[in-house]
Amino acid sequence: MTPDSDTYLFQRMKDDDDDEAFELIFKKHYKLVYNYARYNIMDETACHDVTQDVFTYLWEMRHKIEIKQTLKSYLLSASHNTSMNYLKKEINKKRHLSGFFHESPQKEDGYDIIFEGALIESLNDIINNLPSQCKEIFYLSRLKGLKHKEIANKLNISPRTVETQIYRALRTIKNKLP
Repeated sequence: MTPDSDTYLFQRMKDDDDDEAFELIFKKHYKLVYNYARYNIMDETACHDVTQDVFTYLWEMRHKIEIKQTLKSYLLSASHNTSMNYLKKEINKKRHLSGFFHESPQKEDGYDIIFEGALIESLNDIINNLPSQCKEIFYLSRLKGLKHKEIANKLNISPRTVETQIYRALRTIKNKLP
């Protein structure tokens, strides 16, 4: 094993809690993990988050992880799984949000109606208090169903700005919802 091989670095990280070895692995494989996430997820900010999650998990679980093939294949697999989990969460968020705006409850009782009304009111307050551009982009994306490029063309801004604003809106909603 050479001192710069993945196996050697991972073993140092695992056995000696060597954060320098982890940093070398991180620098060597960050782009690979990020690009794999980018293949699955079109939101650049989310791809960075997914990549950070993969490396955070690698560090936190280093004593329990058993790498059976190569570190590279392990990281790609972790990127794939983390990306899929992210996409599942996003689909669920969209379902919940669209449900608040478009569906009526099938079985209503007083508590459900009060709770749903309060939740919708809170959600509307949060959305209305977003900065104007952020609010408009979120509305076009989530409620009108426009794609990022369509929004960018309509508002004469870059698709990256659209992605960033949607990410900010979702983060704000997530942090402020009761």
